[in-house]
Amino acid sequence: MANGIMNVGVSGLRAAQVALLTTSHNISNATTPGYNRQQATQSASTPLANSDGFIGRGVQITTVQRIYNQHLVSQSLQAQSQSSQLDSHYNEIKQIDNLLADTTSGLTPALHNFFNAVQDVASNPASISSRQAMLSNAEALTARFQQMDQRLSEMREGVNSQITGSVTEINSLAQQIAGLNMNIQAVEASANGQPANDLLDQRDALVRDLSRIINVDVVRQNNGHYNVFIGNGQSLVVGSSAMTLKAVPSSSDPQRLVVAMDQQGGEIVLPEHQLQGGSLGGLLAFRSETLDSVQNSFDQLAWGIADTFNTQHQAGFDLQSVAGSNFFEGTDPSDPSQAARNIRVAISDPAKIAAADNNDGGVTNNINALKLAGLQTENTLQGGTASYQSAYARLVSQVGNKTRELEVTSKAQESMLNQTDQALQSLSGVNLEEEAANLLRYQQMFQASSKVIEIGNSLFDSLLRI
Repeated sequence: MANGIMNVGVSGLRAAQVALLTTSHNISNATTPGYNRQQATQSASTPLANSDGFIGRGVQITTVQRIYNQHLVSQSLQAQSQSSQLDSHYNEIKQIDNLLADTTSGLTPALHNFFNAVQDVASNPASISSRQAMLSNAEALTARFQQMDQRLSEMREGVNSQITGSVTEINSLAQQIAGLNMNIQAVEASANGQPANDLLDQRDALVRDLSRIINVDVVRQNNGHYNVFIGNGQSLVVGSSAMTLKAVPSSSDPQRLVVAMDQQGGEIVLPEHQLQGGSLGGLLAFRSETLDSVQNSFDQLAWGIADTFNTQHQAGFDLQSVAGSNFFEGTDPSDPSQAARNIRVAISDPAKIAAADNNDGGVTNNINALKLAGLQTENTLQGGTASYQSAYARLVSQVGNKTRELEVTSKAQESMLNQTDQALQSLSGVNLEEEAANLLRYQQMFQASSKVIEIGNSLFDSLLRI
């Protein structure tokens, strides 16, 4: 009997020790990112049957498991991916919104100053100083086009740089996940199938980091491996193998980086619409939905101004009664692309401004100058539906509305992510007050089991003295 009591006490002592170690481990990792609270699961040992009935033989620890909910984790991954995409898109488009709408460095003040100078020439067609001011403001206008186009091009280069960085990070995370797949399988096999909780947490943390970059779907295999798919189902990690992504120049535009997968026989370019979610998805959406259209509209505006202003300028005559020539140059009359980058003033001599409407040599003839000034408000662009200023205002408004929309949806998605994470944290996170209470409970269990062993030892000594 004494031996049986001691065995029961020893089993309680061991169970209390494991529970204390598990609780201490939880407390130590309370602030560790990605850590899931662990719990020692106890069960009664198989009782011993005899004539008096079934006699208990103590307790055993069946496993140490992490408190984990796969459904909540999947929800959190999706919310994280969507939140990162919206944040990435918003942070990029906000730069364009600030650039276009700036009241000091945007296009509007330069456009106003130029046409004020054109109006001044119409009021004083013989004034060389007024003509020189018109040329100077024209130079300022073309310089503003070039500066803003350069800023948009820098944003494009920044997108390329971020795509390269994202691809590098995705490859690194994929390799680590594949490596942990192997390690977890080996460790759990050596422990008779017991879960490698801390390694599992590390792998889940890597998957979460990956979801911040791109949308991920995780399929758990029977052997414990994670198969990870990105975008719209492209495999990234299969068991212990990780695919390799590359940022490569587009076949249609060498200045535009796209994402490709390295496979036997060459590279396969992944369609951008399949690379949804995460910061990478946000970058690609920003480039295709916003940056491309803004830069194209900006080129269209520069081209339209140059084309219509040149046409009217050619209809007039300068101070020497010579027919007007192109006022702006650098733009292809048949191709608006890169017009904002290349536009410049074609005239350097103020006397060559064609302010008159005929070649009578009259220095007071301002008819063509008035027509040039009238182009500021005349609907000459977008099929006769917009003036210079209203076309630019439409562009500013479109970008502004999209920016506001992304700001609102980004905050809403962030709130949803926080709610999901709070639900996950309340289940799997470490509550220090709860763990402190567990410490006292398991301490009492340890002390009580020690007392059982002490009593069993005393009874055994009594037997020996008989």
